[in-house]
Amino acid sequence: MTKIALAIAGSEASGGAGAQTDIKTFHTLGVFGASSLTCIVSFDPNNEWGHRFVPIDPQVIHDQIEAAVAVHGHIDAVKIGMLGTPATIDAVAAALGEYRFDKVIVDPVLICKGQEPGAALDTDNALREKVLPFATAVTPNLFETQVLSGMDEIHNVAQLEDAVKRIHDQGVPYVLAKAGTLFGTGTALDVFYDGSTLEVLEVPAIGQERVSGAGCTLAAAMTAEIAKGATPLDAARTAKQVVVSAIEHRMHGRAPFDCVYQGFYGR
Repeated sequence: MTKIALAIAGSEASGGAGAQTDIKTFHTLGVFGASSLTCIVSFDPNNEWGHRFVPIDPQVIHDQIEAAVAVHGHIDAVKIGMLGTPATIDAVAAALGEYRFDKVIVDPVLICKGQEPGAALDTDNALREKVLPFATAVTPNLFETQVLSGMDEIHNVAQLEDAVKRIHDQGVPYVLAKAGTLFGTGTALDVFYDGSTLEVLEVPAIGQERVSGAGCTLAAAMTAEIAKGATPLDAARTAKQVVVSAIEHRMHGRAPFDCVYQGFYGR
């Protein structure tokens, strides 16, 4: 029977990230994708490709989740991406409490630098307090790992290993921290931890340029594999290979960055 994954994430108009990338990744791995859009994000070509962000009404977010559950009856895994506002986080947290999904993979999009007052910090704190407790697995990037772990700096593998243990100790069963190429090892490096197994996952780096959607693809591929019954560690290993293929076959355009394309994986 075909497994079903639900992406609770933002729409990104170029198709290179967000819910669009989640759905494509699910499809590539043989999983049926449903979605609940949390916001509309579009790059602004007239303002250094900055993000334009429009939140979706919280009731509409809930309605989409309700519809996905009602149509399919059972959701095998949920991937949570961009939320963006405390009201959105409240709506998603309420739905997680209502539907009690078995597998929830949180790709935490944090905003603040750890010091700012106001809306950014409020949003980050709300995500940590209201959504992370539902997480089966969390897939933070290096900055997000630093924030979630409470560490002042992460510059090497040893510090990253310490960080994933700290996040796990906050109650997240599985942690996959994404360092990518930032340690200058010549590899794309992530660290996985589940309370007993600590494993450094590395694949050869493909250039040093930013490729939009790589992190989304990794978390979505992990979600799809978990939906199919893989262990989180095996899911992470497969997800790394999906990202390699998506970067190798990336889309080139007019922006100062390329976009991942998952469609060649497994061919």
